[in-house]
Amino acid sequence: MIRLLLTFSLLLALQGAGFAHELRPGFLELRQTGSESYDVRFKVPARGDMRLALYARLPSECSNAEPPRTERAENAFLERLVVRCTGGLAGHQVSIEGLASTFTDVVVRVALVDGAVQATRLTPDRPFFTVAAAPTWVDTARTYFLLGVEHILLGVDHLLFVLAL
Repeated sequence: MIRLLLTFSLLLALQGAGFAHELRPGFLELRQTGSESYDVRFKVPARGDMRLALYARLPSECSNAEPPRTERAENAFLERLVVRCTGGLAGHQVSIEGLASTFTDVVVRVALVDGAVQATRLTPDRPFFTVAAAPTWVDTARTYFLLGVEHILLGVDHLLFVLAL
């Protein structure tokens, strides 16, 4: 036990300044405002003044109803637009172009007019999803639960903190 404590102390002394891992996923929100209209908000992480090359790709049935607006917000860029999607988004695929060449994820939230919400997590291995016609709260809960469990179990800083306790 003494050896373990000495080894741990030596590793702490040699490691220098410690930094917690940074969790800055992108966030795409599609809020339905009418039968075929949506407010879109896409928060794209930035490194300094450089925006990550991530772009939301909506189905070809969607077109801009207003010009897009972009603003800088702390460590991210916030893009807002209003789109009209003929026939709505249900059953159509939404993707994030450029996600496959990053180490980040994008959390997507689709809020329908009737109050139903679909949330999913897009990863570099799976940068797309299909909008559900009738999303359930169970799917949304599963998405956030798995994201939380993975964040805790794969976050070395979390595991070291628990070990130190």
